[in-house]
Amino acid sequence: MTRHGFMITRLALTGPTVEAAELRFRAGLNVITGPSDTGKTFAFECIDFMLGASRSPKTIPEADGYDSVCLDIRDRQTNEEISLTRSLKGGSFKLDIGGKKKILGDKYKAENEDTASQFLLKLSNLQNKMIRKNASGQTRAFSFRHMAHLSVISEEEVIKNRSPILSGQYVKATEEKSAYSLLLSGSDDSSIVEVPDPREIKGHFEAKEEVLVGVIASTKSKIEEISIDVDLPTLNKQLGRLEHSIHECEASLNERMESAAPFEEIRHTVWGKLNKIESRLGVLSELQSRFFLLYDQYQSDILRLQAIAESGARLGEMSLDRCPVCGALPEDQDKDHQECQIEPLDVARSCISEISKIKGLISDLELTQDDVKIEIEKLSSSRSQCRDELTRVTQILEDYHSPRISDAINNLKMHQEQKEHLLKAISLYEQLNELEELLEDLQKETTKQKQATKPTFAGLRDHHLEAFAKAVQGRLEAWKFPNLDRVTFDKQNWDIVISGRNRSSHGKGVRAVTHAAFTLSLLRYCLDSDLPHSGVVVIDSPLVVYRQPDAGEEGFSSDVKLAFYYDLSQSYQDAQVIVIENDAPPDDLDTANAVNVIRFTGTNQGRRGFIPVPSQSDKVTSQ
Repeated sequence: MTRHGFMITRLALTGPTVEAAELRFRAGLNVITGPSDTGKTFAFECIDFMLGASRSPKTIPEADGYDSVCLDIRDRQTNEEISLTRSLKGGSFKLDIGGKKKILGDKYKAENEDTASQFLLKLSNLQNKMIRKNASGQTRAFSFRHMAHLSVISEEEVIKNRSPILSGQYVKATEEKSAYSLLLSGSDDSSIVEVPDPREIKGHFEAKEEVLVGVIASTKSKIEEISIDVDLPTLNKQLGRLEHSIHECEASLNERMESAAPFEEIRHTVWGKLNKIESRLGVLSELQSRFFLLYDQYQSDILRLQAIAESGARLGEMSLDRCPVCGALPEDQDKDHQECQIEPLDVARSCISEISKIKGLISDLELTQDDVKIEIEKLSSSRSQCRDELTRVTQILEDYHSPRISDAINNLKMHQEQKEHLLKAISLYEQLNELEELLEDLQKETTKQKQATKPTFAGLRDHHLEAFAKAVQGRLEAWKFPNLDRVTFDKQNWDIVISGRNRSSHGKGVRAVTHAAFTLSLLRYCLDSDLPHSGVVVIDSPLVVYRQPDAGEEGFSSDVKLAFYYDLSQSYQDAQVIVIENDAPPDDLDTANAVNVIRFTGTNQGRRGFIPVPSQSDKVTSQ
């Protein structure tokens, strides 16, 4: 069996002042895993860029200082180590094979062998192949980018609701189908002879007709999707009646809102009044608390003064044998000391006078407390009245006005949605009429050309498609895909049908998994059939269903995820599969060295991401 293709061994970013960022790969399954913003998608874009994509990887802050990307690959047939280097800004490639260097152009030209596309095609044994580009039989040279979307799948493409074969660009559909046919059958379209004059003119008109028929079919399909089965005049009449109904709904809504407005105004006024009352009651309650404290303080002062007064009176009744100042006996006492002494009775009289003043203050305080109490009672009564009024008005609004307004809004919304639906249908019908008129005019112009024999081209034979469908079915069975019955190939949509349902009609999670099955089965089919292929598949986020399934989409059991990794680790040891996912594969596969796992942690523990974080010393040096 011939060994076709190549294997990626190393991806590196380099720059004159920064440490190289490297990822190393091996044969079989490789998994780049880690949280968001660690450079996984950037690494994917670098691989695609080095396989000939014209668009440079998206600029990220971590890549500052890097100016080139290097992709090391190994020729599977000769085991030669090959290095390709390209500026991150784009342009040509530098090729290095064992020290022999050459410049490869980035633009594919069939007559120029020194291009990156020609070089990769030679490694894949797909050089000098031709594919059909349109219905008239025109052909063009097959480039590596014609097959890139069948082996390098981004996280956006893996969930698209179209065939993995097609890019969605109508003008490229024939080329893309021919490229798939080349890979699946091994036969190109070089034997097709371009239609000569006058058939060339016919082909020109047929190409126009093909576009018109395709657009007309698409328009009819859209009309069927919106479930409209009446003609355009009827739709216009319905639109007129609906606009009149919308006007009535708007008038009804305005009337109901105006009816509710006085009650809303009352509620607003009462609510404001209630807030003021609550605020004043809060102030009065605080004053009342402070008055209680002041009253207690006055009572305490009276008791203290009464005690002093009583003590003074008692002391005044007593005779002193000794001097209260120096303690001397009467015969030895100093007259000056007697003059300095304050009579206890004077102290008692002062205390009684002070008590009288405090009682006056207490009397004033009690009057004030009475006023506050009366005001609190009045405000409390007003508050109760406001609350009752607020409850009454709110009840009226909620029980009567709000339901009526809500019904009017819902009714208006329903009519507006119906109008939008009708406008869409009318637009589609008008577009369909214009297209059919254009098609009719075109058919009149090409009446003579239609009498000539239209060239036919043999497409993929049924046994190729059946064998490929069986390969996909086997892949899904190995992954324990739920409720799997039979897989077939739909020639109309150029996509697989799983258990009687078109693959593209599933939610994005199922589309991602089955897109991966389609792409990996094509690789396995080519290897088993000894057909040319690059031998490499790179898929970003094939297990997206585990993180964010569509609304209403049932998630798969964890068995599917485990079976996915176990199957890839065992079934692609003679090829190379690179999977980029947030979640890591089972630990036992990593432990058994069955998978090359590249873990990004997003932290300082382990490898942070694709691009190393510079140390502080490096930052200082660069500055």
